[in-house]
Order: sequence, then structure tokens, then C-alpha cells
Amino acid sequence: MPLANMALLFGGIAFLLILAAIIIKKLHINSLGPIKMEHRNQSVEHKMNEETREADDLCLKKIRQMTNNMKVNFSNIFSDLNVCTLAKVAIASAIRYPLYESITNNHFTTELMPENFKEYRERIIGMIKEEYVALLTEIHCKKETLPAWEIMSKPLIERVDLWIKNVSREIILTCRKKKAIYNNYLPIFKDMKDDWRVDIVTKCIEKNEWYDVVLKERIGMA
Repeated sequence: MPLANMALLFGGIAFLLILAAIIIKKLHINSLGPIKMEHRNQSVEHKMNEETREADDLCLKKIRQMTNNMKVNFSNIFSDLNVCTLAKVAIASAIRYPLYESITNNHFTTELMPENFKEYRERIIGMIKEEYVALLTEIHCKKETLPAWEIMSKPLIERVDLWIKNVSREIILTCRKKKAIYNNYLPIFKDMKDDWRVDIVTKCIEKNEWYDVVLKERIGMA
């Protein structure tokens, strides 16, 4: 290749390299900087999500324990009645099933909101009524038969309301824990200049504050 052509070739390559360097500098890009930054931000977000998930898991664990403990509470409704032990145990187990199902679904922060609460409460009561009425025909004691739903509905519904109140307390505590976690991570994302995650975390804080306010009013703590 003639020297003149070689000079043009290398000159062209050098020009392209210089042009590329200028473009990269103008775009504030250096090697894999943005990729490394995103990996770092994702790692921090993952750690934050793990902490909030642990708070949710602990909340559900406490609600399950509370529901287990209500077995005696339900059984005591029938303590003054001459109903056999088998009936009491069956009732206490069966009528807690809708409560356990609610825990499994885990939509408390949605169901307990004003726009959904009435339907949610009525649905649980309706399921408990179905369980109780089914037991009326299935359980046969040598002692007295189970009272009709119309007779026992009031104390059973009172227990449902007590359960909802206790669940609401646990949700309030969990919302406050999660709010504290989000507040710890918010300045970190601000320092990272990660506006997208700052916006997400800010909305999570506001959402948990709203749950706190609504549920406090529901159980009379406000």
C-alpha cells in the first residue's frame, strides 16, 4: 500500500477514535459506568425489599398465631351450653377456616380500606355462617344439638370483629416498620441521584402512612 494511502488510513482511524472519545465525554459515559451504577442501585433496592419482606412475613406469622389462639375464644362461646366436646372442637376449627384463608390471600391492606371493608367483613361472616350451618347437620351429640345460627350469630360476629381489630393492629405496626425502612433508604437513593427509585420509595412511604391513618381510625386509635 502506498505511503500516502497508509497515512490517510491511519489518519482516518485516529480521527474516528478522537471523535468517539469526544462523544463519550459529552455523554458523561466512562467504560461500564452506568451499568455498574445500575447494578449497585439494584443491589441496594434488593436489600431494602428483603427487609420489607421480612416485616411482612413476621406480620403474617403473628396473625396466624393470633388466629390459632382464637380457638379457645370461639369455644368459650359454647361453654355455657350443654354441647359435647366434639362439637366445640369442630366449631372452633371450622369457623376459623375463613380467617386462615384470608391470611393466605394476604390482601389486608386492600380489603381493610374503606371502599372494600364492608364487603370483606360480610364475606368472612358469610363463610363462617356456611361453616356453622353445615356443622348443624353433620354433628350429632348425645347432649343438646347446636343452637341455630340466628341464636349464635351475634357472639360469633363479635369474635370476627375482634379478629379484624387485632389484624388491623398488626398491619399498623408493620406499616410503621416498613415506613422506617423506606425512610432509611430514601437518602441513599437520593445520593445516588436515582430519581426513579426515589419516586418509588417516596410513594411507598406515602402509601404506608395512608394505611396507618385509615386503620387507626377503624380501630379507634386515632
